[in-house]
Amino acid sequence: MPDSCVAVRVYQLDGAEYATYDPFEGANRQAYALTELIDSKALKPVAKGYQKITPGWFRTGVTNFFRNLRSVDSVVNGLLQGKPKSAAIDLGRIVMNTTLGLGGVVDVASRAGLVFQDEDIGQTLAVWGVTRTEFVYVPVFGPTSTRDIASLTIQAFLPKIILGNAYGIWMAGLDLITVRANALSLTDVRDAAALDPYAFTREAFYQRRQYVIFDGEPPIDGFDEFFDESDELPDDPPAEEPAPGKQTTPVGLPGAVSVQ
Repeated sequence: MPDSCVAVRVYQLDGAEYATYDPFEGANRQAYALTELIDSKALKPVAKGYQKITPGWFRTGVTNFFRNLRSVDSVVNGLLQGKPKSAAIDLGRIVMNTTLGLGGVVDVASRAGLVFQDEDIGQTLAVWGVTRTEFVYVPVFGPTSTRDIASLTIQAFLPKIILGNAYGIWMAGLDLITVRANALSLTDVRDAAALDPYAFTREAFYQRRQYVIFDGEPPIDGFDEFFDESDELPDDPPAEEPAPGKQTTPVGLPGAVSVQ
């Protein structure tokens, strides 16, 4: 992270700013229920079938292709966040993968050590100070927030903007099914472990967004509470009296003072 970004982010370390806000919970739960219905009847079965009949290398290639297209968004937002190095890495990835990686199908850039920076307009707005944001669940598209919905929209339509008419119905369908297939393991864990899948999804969304906003190093709320100045270490237990006729060897340095 460049020094220019550190100063921008310091003032944002207020836990309440990144707390969960769901004032539209009623509508969001309805949107979630509708999405789950569509998913269970159409998207999930098709995604499982796609995963079953296609080899792993094919699915990886498709995932790489669409991610390469959407990486343009990361380049722009890296610059907007004042991170030219991040933008340069993503730009280098696009050039390398598009030319040497068969149009983005093969991720040769990662093998060369260029790691995808994964920046978007939602993160840019957070860096600019828009930290408190309400949760929104968009039918079919999934969880987002009032700050991040612009990012969701850009990511959804960017392949169409870049490819134009080449991004037809069949390619859009492949794109959608690829996204759903990649999320199968995540939703399976959610459905198996969560008592309230909607709340689980909401909390996971906020945690993930905070993680990427802080480039993988989010502040740990309440960390200092474990080291309160009023806390003291327990006193050392009293030493046992040596038995008559026996000598003992002291543990530690003679005359050492115990830390309180």
